[in-house]
Parts: sequence; C-alpha cells; structure tokens
Amino acid sequence: MITANFKRKHNKIFSFKISGHAGYKDPGYDIVCSAVSAISLSIANGITDILYIEPLINTGDGLLSLDLSHVSCDQIEKCQILLETMLLGIKTVENEYGKYIKVVEEEV
Repeated sequence: MITANFKRKHNKIFSFKISGHAGYKDPGYDIVCSAVSAISLSIANGITDILYIEPLINTGDGLLSLDLSHVSCDQIEKCQILLETMLLGIKTVENEYGKYIKVVEEEV
C-alpha cells in the first residue's frame, strides 16, 4: 500500500512523504503507482524548476519526500497552489483505489 502523508502548519502544506508500493499490478503495469508517481514528481519538479525554490527532497525505492520547513513563509505560500493540487489529485486516486493508497493529513 502507498501512504501519502501531508503535513500542514497554520493550514499551509509544508511537507509530504509518499512511501510504499501500491501492489495493484506488477511493477511497470501498476496504474496506481504510476498515477501517484506522475502527480508527486510533477509537483516536486514544479517547485524546483518553475518556482525556483529548493526544498529538501529524499528519494528511494518507493519513496519521495519533500520538506519546505527551512524556507521562508513567502516561499511556502508560493508552493500552496501546487501542493493543494497534488493533494487533490492523490485524494482522487485514493477515492478510486482506496485499497492501494491511503492519504494522511496532519496539522503540526
């Protein structure tokens, strides 16, 4: 199962961690994994390559995390449309394939 954790501070998303494997189909044929990967990587790339903000990013097998806790409040604000769009997209995948993905939101 994929777990998508989103952390907010003052109602602003400042980090996310996507971990695990969906297990919907074999690797290379797993549309749940593909959807989540495409959404999350596009948003991470948008933050770095379009907004020119440098988050802390960690990647690995079945892992993508992004943390903006070290950047300014103005930079976090600039990322909100992208991050809220990502959350909406991943929740849409969860609504259709909830057996394979879980979204967790946390206010810290």
